[in-house]
Amino acid sequence: MNVIGVTKFMFAMITLIGSVCSVIGVIIYELFLKETEVRTVLFWNVVIGVIGAWLNYSFAMRWNLELEISDYFMIIFSDVVFGAFGMAFQLLPLLGLFAKITPKGIEGTMFAFLTGCFNLDSSVI
Repeated sequence: MNVIGVTKFMFAMITLIGSVCSVIGVIIYELFLKETEVRTVLFWNVVIGVIGAWLNYSFAMRWNLELEISDYFMIIFSDVVFGAFGMAFQLLPLLGLFAKITPKGIEGTMFAFLTGCFNLDSSVI
């Protein structure tokens, strides 16, 4: 396999792992956090975000090489896993909160608007 093939394979694996972690985050939210107060879930989202940011910083400083942790593992663990769990802990409580306060008849419009804004924020901006 050439370098381009390996790069495409690694990108596909990172995308797959991110999707699996997103599903796991949704399952965790559904099983354990659905009835929890929104501010508590958002607090844990901030904690996850801080840990993920520190791991990204440690990867940028190359501390992972001093601990003999591969770059691929650091990318997958720090960016993909924490990003997916953070998304599940941020997006789902807010969408649930908006579903409770949205007037009847425009729930689909509000859901589409909110998910569009979150996707624009996370993917484009």
